Parts: sequence; structure tokens; C-alpha cells
Amino acid sequence: MGNEGKKNPPGMYPRNGIWHLRMRVPARYALVETKTEIHRSLGTGDREDATTRKGVVKKQILAELDAKLAGRNPSSASHYEAIAELATSRNFSYQTAAELEASGPAVIMDRILHLIENKDAPQSSAASALLGGVERPKLTITEVAEKMPEWYREKVMNKAAKAKKTWKAQWTRPASKVVSLLGYDPIFNEIERSDAVALRDALKDRVLDEDMKGKSAQKELRLLNTLWEKFHDYLGVDERVMPPSPFFNLGKGFGALDEEDGRKLEVPVETIRVKIIAPGALDFMNDQLRDITLVLAETGARQSEITDLPPHSIFLDDQIPHIWIRTEKGEWAREVKNAPSKRKVPLVGVALEAFRRNPEGFSRYRHKGTYSAAANKALHEHNVLPEEITIGGLRHTFETRMEEAGYANDVRAGMMGHSVKKARGREVYGNEMSLEKKLAIHLRIMLTH
Repeated sequence: MGNEGKKNPPGMYPRNGIWHLRMRVPARYALVETKTEIHRSLGTGDREDATTRKGVVKKQILAELDAKLAGRNPSSASHYEAIAELATSRNFSYQTAAELEASGPAVIMDRILHLIENKDAPQSSAASALLGGVERPKLTITEVAEKMPEWYREKVMNKAAKAKKTWKAQWTRPASKVVSLLGYDPIFNEIERSDAVALRDALKDRVLDEDMKGKSAQKELRLLNTLWEKFHDYLGVDERVMPPSPFFNLGKGFGALDEEDGRKLEVPVETIRVKIIAPGALDFMNDQLRDITLVLAETGARQSEITDLPPHSIFLDDQIPHIWIRTEKGEWAREVKNAPSKRKVPLVGVALEAFRRNPEGFSRYRHKGTYSAAANKALHEHNVLPEEITIGGLRHTFETRMEEAGYANDVRAGMMGHSVKKARGREVYGNEMSLEKKLAIHLRIMLTH
């Protein structure tokens, strides 16, 4: 049926029996498009069919203009996003050149034929979009987490302000833990499995130190795995070629660590003697990483209690050399876990030797939170510890050594920085255990090599 006598739909006109789109170029594209109007064939003489195609073709033109605009900075994330959107507007998922090569010649030929049919030049934005001419953006994990509300606007558009903040925090919180525990902000899609395992072990140590619930650590790892999937989904990566998540299935078993009667995994005493405190055993570590590990083995202290210790809380010249774990203010401000954690710890054996090498403490790891991940990664890579045991197990071995030496539960609690009141099940009277008594216990269970 002809179109005589009917008014042309807005932005459309017929020419030689074929409907065309007439579209004004938005002012924001003036830098990359000199025309004030773009005309584009809708490929059909049918009025209704052309009206249906109009929206798709308009979206395609805008995507091409975005790609040109973003092309002024080819390395930007916005350039990639525009190119990926252009591919989508042509009914193709965006794939990099390497991914297309892996997909096979038939997939590549299908895209080339589409470009030929649409008379797209080899150097056009469309060719770049369909043939993988742009690498995926190199965003850090922090940048990815921060962009989630922007990328998934539909998830937050109807949420109240507080709910929006909560939704965003489920991505930024675990991302910040990765940065904190690894000591740097990694390129997200370049995170390796070994880095993710180091993070898992660092979280496990926090659980073992009772600074975090196992279920919370498990949730953080699960969210990181989901963040990986959503990041690649947003980039338009076909799930069939999506790189495997380095965080996949790393949270298994964390919930069991919350069991009240569960035994914490320990480092065998013989392993400590032969593979940790023996001369030269930890030469693959840097000096401070090694010496912190030796201190933990001989004191049973929590990791942060040693790494964050300020110089003025180290007493090497006293009659009984010791460290004082306490709340600090000012330049060295830090909090201890709870009141029972405030205590003096005598230094003997390899711990005393380590502090004599580091009389000012451990500046490389102080207040950075990176010791656990670094130590676990090194100890696992050099087969000092099996995968299921972390550096946090040194603390629990320390208590077992006291238990095997016959010390009562409340005495062990006092040495570990736990509540003596809870251990005894009643109020506690009298003075805190003296440094002399603590020294006698340390000397009795001291490790030798």
C-alpha cells in the first residue's frame, strides 16, 4: 500500500521508495561531526516497518558518534564503552581480537560480511567494534567497585539514599580489603589466583584471631566473585569465554570457623623448628617479613599486635626484655581488640633476636595490614605450610604448647590476651600475672632449633 496522502512521521522521509531517517546531531558531538543533520536509510519501503527500525538506527548513530567522541582518547574506559555499545547496536556482543580468534573463522566472517553489507570502511568505528579493535579497559578493583552504581543504574534507581549507599558498599567494602591486604590497588581483570588465595588466607587469619566472623569473610569472597562476573557482564564478555574468576569457591569452609568448639588449625611444632626458626629457613622472605614471623612463633601474639607496635612500646634494655601491647594515641594511634588484650609480653629466643634486629619495630608493615597476605603467599609458595594452614596457626600452636606443658586454661588465657574472667567463669581478683611469671612460662615452652 502506498504512502500517498499521509504526513511523514517525525524525523522520517521517503526517497526512491525507501524510508530514511533524518536526525539532528546533538551539540555535544560538534567536535567530531561537522554535519548538523545525519540522514540514514531505514532499508525498507514499508511505513510501519520503517517506524519500528527508526529507534534502532538512531541508537546506532548515537553509538557511532559516542565512539568518535571517545576516540579522542582511545585508552579511556569511555572509549571502550562506546565501542562495545556500538557492537551491541549491531546485534553483536563485543569481543576483543584475541577472543574472536579463539571463536573461529566462521564468527569473524559473519562480522566481516555484516560490515560489507553496511558499507562500513575498514578504519570505521563499526569495524573496530565488530572486529575487536579496542582492548578492555584496565580498571583497578577500586575503580570497578566505585562504578557499579553507574553501570547498574537499574539496581539503585528506586532505592532510598541509605539503601543506595548500602548497595554500593557491598562492592567497595570487599574491594578495599583486597587493596589493604595486598598492599596495592590491582588491575581487576589481572588479579591472579595466587593473589586471591593470599587474600583468603589473610581473611582466615582475621577469623582465627577473632577479629572477624567466618561467615563475614565467606560473604566478602562471594561478593568479590560476583563483582568479577558483573564486571565482565557489563563489558559484554560472552559468558562462554569469560575468564574464570580468581575468587571462585574460595570461601568454602569459612563458616565452620565460627563453631564455638571447633579446633583452630595449628602449625606443627616440628614444622616451626625445622622450616621457620632454623637458621636460614626463611631466607626467601625480606628481613622484616621474616622477623615478624619469628616473633609470632615465639610469642603467640596477634599479627597486628606485632606489626603495629610503636618503638616506645619495645623494651629491650629492661631486666626482662618485653613488649607492651596497649592502646596508643597521637602519631602512633592504635586500638587493641579489648581490655584483656592489653598486656606485657616477655621476649625470649628467636623473638628477642628478631626485636634486637628491629629495635624500632617493623615500619614496612606498621598500620598497613599487608603482613598476613605477604607471609602466607611466601610460606605456601615455598611449601613451608600446607594450603589449609595459615600463619595465624602459629598463635594457636603457642596455646597448645602451654596446654601440653600443663598450664591451666585461665593461665593460658592471660598469656594469650583472652579474658581470664571468661576462662574461670567468675570474677577475677588480685593483680595481673607478673612479667616474671610470664617469663618463666615462655622459657619453659621456648622453641629451640
